[in-house]
Amino acid sequence: MLSVSAGIITSVWLPGSIVDVHDARDAMRAVEQISGGIPMPMLSEMTDVEISAAARYEFAQTAGVVAIAVLGSSTVDRVVAAAMSRHTRYPHEFFTSRDDAMAWLSNFAASVSRPDGYTDGISALT
Repeated sequence: MLSVSAGIITSVWLPGSIVDVHDARDAMRAVEQISGGIPMPMLSEMTDVEISAAARYEFAQTAGVVAIAVLGSSTVDRVVAAAMSRHTRYPHEFFTSRDDAMAWLSNFAASVSRPDGYTDGISALT
C-alpha cells in the first residue's frame, strides 16, 4: 500500500512478503504515479520482508525519492536495509521508531516543492 501525507510517501509491505525485481518495478511505478513525478521523501515499512538482490538494486536506482527511511523491528530488518542502501543515490536511514523516521523525513519534505493542485492524503494499493 502507498499513501502520501504531509509531503511524505509511505510504503507498507505486509510482514512475510517476498519482494522480487518485478514487485520493485511495480512499486516504483506506483510511487511515480502517486507523486506526480515529483521526487519526495519516503517511509518504507518493511518489517519481516525478504527482498531479492535484484529488487534491492532496482529500489536503489529510483529517482522517485529524495530520501528514504526504512522502518523495521529486528536485526534482520536492519541488515536488509543496509544491503538496500549500498547503491542508493539519496539519503537512506534505518529506524525502529516511526516517530524518529518521520522526524528525519520531515527535514526533506520541507525542501520539496509541490506543483499547484497537489493534494496530500492520496493512496493506492499495489
